[in-house]
Amino acid sequence: MKKLSVTLFGVLVVPLLVVSCGGSGTPSAADDTPEMAAFHYREGLMDAIAWKVGQARGMAQGEIPVDEAVFAKHARDVAVLAGMIPEGFIANSAVAGSAALPEVWTNMADFKQKAMDLQNAAQALADAATQNGFEAAKGMVQAVGQSCGGCHRPYRKRQE
Repeated sequence: MKKLSVTLFGVLVVPLLVVSCGGSGTPSAADDTPEMAAFHYREGLMDAIAWKVGQARGMAQGEIPVDEAVFAKHARDVAVLAGMIPEGFIANSAVAGSAALPEVWTNMADFKQKAMDLQNAAQALADAATQNGFEAAKGMVQAVGQSCGGCHRPYRKRQE
């Protein structure tokens, strides 16, 4: 049994340590800053939002089989995640690899309002899906996507 425990530790934990430490076994000093942590936080947050909006859009466009409960959950999740966006934009966190433009920090009130717009659009979608069903709500996915773009256009470097 002890051999099995040691084997499981090696198989499960060691790869996680390597991945979480950048593969070298030790974190880079440059990566161990609040600014870099904020960047990684918001990068993960944006990936989660993109995934969930993409899944809802796929259902709305008939590209993914519709599951009404999952559709409503994706919308609720986006509403919650959108409320977390400003937390990832701490001062001086326009680090290497970040697509954030300096205007995020020089116009933080507008940036926060745009995050709130996304949150409100996603919550409206979730409420419509829950109260009136998928068919009544699916047309609202576009408004969620537009609110993403409403922030990306002024505050994100263009993807090439």
